[in-house]
Amino acid sequence: MKSVEPPRFILRFLEWFCKPEYHADIEGDLLEIYDRRVEHWGRNRANLHLCKDVLFLFRPGIIRSAKIHQPLTSNGMIKSYFLMGWRNLWKNKLYSTLNVLGLTFGMVCFLLIGLYVYDELNFDTQHSNAERIYRVITHEKSPNNEATTVAAAGYMVAEDPTQTFANVERTTRMQRIGRANLVDPENPVNVQEAITVADEYLLQVFDFPLLEGDRRTALKEPNSIAITEELAMRIFGRTDVINKNLQFSHMDNPVKITAILKNHPKNSSFTFTSVLSESTRYSNEEFMREALSDWTSQNYTVYALLKPDANADSVSSKITRLVHANVTLEPGTKLSYNLQPLKDVHLKSDGIIDGARNANVDPIPQGNPVYVTVFLFTAILVLLIAGINYSNLTTARASSRLKEIGVRKVIGAVPGNLIGQFLVESFITIVIAFGVAVLIVAVLLPSFNEFANKKFLLFSSVGLGFWAAAAGLIIAMGLLSGGYAALLLSYFKPVSLLKGLVLKSGSDFSVRKALVVLQFTISTVMIIGTIVLFRQVHFLNESNLGFNKDLMVVIDVNVGKARSNFDWVKNEMSKIAAVEQVTVTSHVPGDWKTLVRVKLKKEGGSDQLHTAYVIGADKDFLATYGIELLKGRNFGNKNDTSAVLINEAAAKILGITHVSNEAVEIPQSARGSSFAPVYDDINASFKPRVVGIVKDFHFQSLRAKIEPLIIAYHDNPIYPIDYYSVKIQPQNIQATLEKLKAVMVANDEREPFEYHFLDEQLARFYIEDQRSQTILGWVALASVVIACLGLFGLATYSAQQRLKEIGVRKVLGANLLSIMALLSKDFVKLVLIACCFAFPVAWFGANWWLQEYAYHIDAEWWIFALAGVITTGIALLTVSYQAIKAALMTPVKTLRSE
Repeated sequence: MKSVEPPRFILRFLEWFCKPEYHADIEGDLLEIYDRRVEHWGRNRANLHLCKDVLFLFRPGIIRSAKIHQPLTSNGMIKSYFLMGWRNLWKNKLYSTLNVLGLTFGMVCFLLIGLYVYDELNFDTQHSNAERIYRVITHEKSPNNEATTVAAAGYMVAEDPTQTFANVERTTRMQRIGRANLVDPENPVNVQEAITVADEYLLQVFDFPLLEGDRRTALKEPNSIAITEELAMRIFGRTDVINKNLQFSHMDNPVKITAILKNHPKNSSFTFTSVLSESTRYSNEEFMREALSDWTSQNYTVYALLKPDANADSVSSKITRLVHANVTLEPGTKLSYNLQPLKDVHLKSDGIIDGARNANVDPIPQGNPVYVTVFLFTAILVLLIAGINYSNLTTARASSRLKEIGVRKVIGAVPGNLIGQFLVESFITIVIAFGVAVLIVAVLLPSFNEFANKKFLLFSSVGLGFWAAAAGLIIAMGLLSGGYAALLLSYFKPVSLLKGLVLKSGSDFSVRKALVVLQFTISTVMIIGTIVLFRQVHFLNESNLGFNKDLMVVIDVNVGKARSNFDWVKNEMSKIAAVEQVTVTSHVPGDWKTLVRVKLKKEGGSDQLHTAYVIGADKDFLATYGIELLKGRNFGNKNDTSAVLINEAAAKILGITHVSNEAVEIPQSARGSSFAPVYDDINASFKPRVVGIVKDFHFQSLRAKIEPLIIAYHDNPIYPIDYYSVKIQPQNIQATLEKLKAVMVANDEREPFEYHFLDEQLARFYIEDQRSQTILGWVALASVVIACLGLFGLATYSAQQRLKEIGVRKVLGANLLSIMALLSKDFVKLVLIACCFAFPVAWFGANWWLQEYAYHIDAEWWIFALAGVITTGIALLTVSYQAIKAALMTPVKTLRSE
């Protein structure tokens, strides 16, 4: 009988799914049964049964694994890399843990510092026109070459450019008018608040978000005010208060709330909580007339919104020419203007006087570009240390994988396959470390926010761009670190790899040593920087400032009665047993926000004007603050209205060596921008007599040298008293504060009791330094820990490689110390070499930073020696564990394999 062919498709299907080891037997049996069925049932019926039998065989146990015979496509290779990479990481738990820990430490530091730096670099960028907004800066040089740079200009500077210059789209001006009481007429509770006045264009130049109101009209009409939601909550307890009235303590008519602004973000240079419409202030004809002739008063912060194609330098020159065309300057005086980009205001305003020393200008929270730069480099360096750590551990551990790599090359793996394998392992480690680092940052963020005075949210604060850039940098770092090991191992020939001798060649080992030296160089520099910063901050806090600052309570004067009735208030405070001294002043030492400056000359001397700060005080000022009187006398009677004390610096510039009632003159035209018109004759010069010279004291930050100071009597025409300073005893401070509050309330029940301790206020001068000290300290610690993790891994590897040598040495009589020295000396040498590199770098950096302070410590030799001892000691401790462990191992175990 002729043989009948079965259906080929069903047999091909069987071949496709059936495991190769079963296929031949199963197909043979099926064909044998098929022949018998054809003979008995015929071909068609046999075909159907054959198909049914094959389909029933399509079940687990017979179906071949897809992976076994799947062609090795690119996808298959990548899957294979991931699988092998994961297995290698899991197999070497110690090294994998060290790698992940090192990278995680580095990434946590990098992300936290990166958030801080990103925030500092992105101040004021929330405004859509931020790239086109500029602040007008005035540069003035007097005939005696006294130069001042002020972030303010005259009224007309903001009034005229939009009409004169085609490339200026809009200008706006702001002015601070001091603190005032704000009251809800329906619920009279005093809220003492600093008030800013601005023209109607403020809300059009800037994109301050509004909860309610129309930004085009909110500040247009007289008696209108825009307030922040925070101030609305404090006064009304809610934010839907549009069109409600507010009453100022010194204004007859109430003002209407026309806009509610969202609170300023933390990275905003603007801190005002209320903006009064400028038309309110200039509804007074006399004020308006004076303003229209004001080109040089420096009483206004002026911002200009330029057109997209405008050149800021060209506009600056035109403003300078415009002002010169409208004023006549004193011979020898130079006056010029420039435009400072809004995005530079926070970090590039060093030397520019703003609200810190100009009472008419809002203070701008300034950042320190030095710290931002240092932090940026620090973050990158920590990441670099982590990358070096990873690279070192990977190349060290690769020595134990030489045979594996050699075998793979023998069976056909090309360098690309090996590089891919190592990069995938690196990628897995980085992803794990990055995930853990993000979780740790999320946990630490609330505490970090409180410490840094920021409001970071993990993702929304910085946007996707920051995270994409951070992830890109981290992955690039990881791939470079992993790529080094991959290139190194893929380069050698299989025979060399199989002999296991490759990594003992000089080049790789030298590179690894160099990387260890680099790690500890960076760590040592950071340790030295932390010690220098700590000592400088300690020096600032503990320096003798020339006056008493401890247990000094400074109480704000918020209501006029507290100013006019100060004799009664002082007398009542003096009756409190815990009060030692009381004085009233216009400002206090360290009151950097509004310290007034004037220009003066010695009467009868040259016409040369000098700049000096002014503090108004009563006769108890010197005794309360413990300021030493060197010559002359203190204030003594009510006729001292025109008497002043001066400090040594002022005496030097005025040429006063003996006090005999020399008169000085503060001309009306040179009172400075901060002059407050509190006396009747606004056009008269103030001609006080010098009755005493006091010893210089640090009334400003120690960053600045002691400058000339005039202490005028409390009812001077320059500035009224604004503070009570109360020297108290250390016992029962809270009870003393309650009694002081009772006196203030008894004088005027509307008086909100606002106070602070002077030492705490002075400490704010250096709060950025203290923050930086803490950040740098933690980063230095992290860098040392990361470097030591790497050192620990290398020491572990070295000990494992030399177990047999150690066994032989022990058999020959080597003791514990000699074994420890054998394993430790190479690493200690590297750390000592790192110190040699670190010392000059740290010395240069420390001296450069200390120049920021007029009064500072010296970078002494023992700081470097201490840092070297710390670094070497930590490294020695890290290595010693593995050295002791290897030295205590029984020689029989290590030599048995031989």
